[in-house]
Amino acid sequence: MSNHGHGESLPIPDIRLGPKAASVERISGVIGGLGILLCVAGFFANRAEFFQSYLFAFLYWGGFTLGGLGVLVLNHTVGGRWGVTSRRYVEAQMKTLPFIFLLFLILLIGLKDLYPWTHISTVADPVSRDILYKKVHYLNVPFFITRTIVYFAIWLFWGLRIYRMSDQQDRTGDPTLRERMRRFSAPGCLIVTFTVTFAYIDWILSADAQFFSTIYGAMLLFGDVLQTFALTILALVLTSRGDRFGGRINPVILHDLGNMMFAFTIFWTYLSVSQLIIVWPANIPQEIQWYLVRVRGGWTIAAWLVATAMFLVPFLGLLSQARKRDPKRLMRVAIWILAARVVEMFWIVEPTFRTKGFAIYWTDFAAFIGIGGVWVFLFLGHLRRRPLLPLRDPRVMDPLPEMAA
Repeated sequence: MSNHGHGESLPIPDIRLGPKAASVERISGVIGGLGILLCVAGFFANRAEFFQSYLFAFLYWGGFTLGGLGVLVLNHTVGGRWGVTSRRYVEAQMKTLPFIFLLFLILLIGLKDLYPWTHISTVADPVSRDILYKKVHYLNVPFFITRTIVYFAIWLFWGLRIYRMSDQQDRTGDPTLRERMRRFSAPGCLIVTFTVTFAYIDWILSADAQFFSTIYGAMLLFGDVLQTFALTILALVLTSRGDRFGGRINPVILHDLGNMMFAFTIFWTYLSVSQLIIVWPANIPQEIQWYLVRVRGGWTIAAWLVATAMFLVPFLGLLSQARKRDPKRLMRVAIWILAARVVEMFWIVEPTFRTKGFAIYWTDFAAFIGIGGVWVFLFLGHLRRRPLLPLRDPRVMDPLPEMAA
């Protein structure tokens, strides 16, 4: 990466993804298509197992989309060059929202396979049945669908409005747009946080007949933001090789992005541990069972993997300033977090249904690859259509010196 000094104004290059990215896009589309065909076979082979796998894949890949929206409104609110140089990557993740909505519509087919509140009268455990009857005014199919439509309407409104203002800034260079995006994004931070929190309570927490937690949704959202930063760093490093960005992606920017990834590692850990230390000592049967299922049998290994892979390794790896300023070493940490997040999401989702012990079905791979392949195809497609840098944002007009504080 080249070192450019102060006062050296460079035109913002109109850099776009090259033929290698187009090849990856096509391959992802093919893999996704094959995975979808396997999903169709899985649906007819064993409907219940398929939808368990589908929910896991839906939540993991949807995490990039919702995390992208969260990071987008966060950066426009607080500012910072790290968010300007990485904006296109976050916007491309957010733009997959219509695909995630389509996945939700497919999920509606499997409501009775996933959520006990859709068939309360057939729930065997009388305690669970009684709890579900008390929640029936909130947990019912019409209200569930209505809430989710409202969530997506809010997310699309906020995300696409910011997206259009960003495009307008590229075309006109209007200096007032930066402040307008900030004012619009500030309430969006609060609204997106609340809506995503409630969405996760609906989509996964309600699959458990008894367990409840006020921390649960925020814990998953922070995990989404963490994996969003990890993917953004990976994509940014790969696409800025050879100083294509004219010194604008340098150790200063990478250090800031690494710090954000470190911060959300701490936030995720704080919420995860907070939930544990509240639930475990209380030892209330309808709460403690959520953890007991996840720390027994084969799930014990998965639990230790989550603790080690999601906290210990990223925490130690991101303590080093030198690692955060080195693109290759930071990229390795990002890849690790992306893989760790797969294990964590699987550990959160699947024991709800596979209570007799650890189990992996072939549909887990089919759903993950199918949805993931299509998601990557769409992500790269959105990224390819626009310049990789905002063309007229004054914060990227001049590159930062590499040794800046």
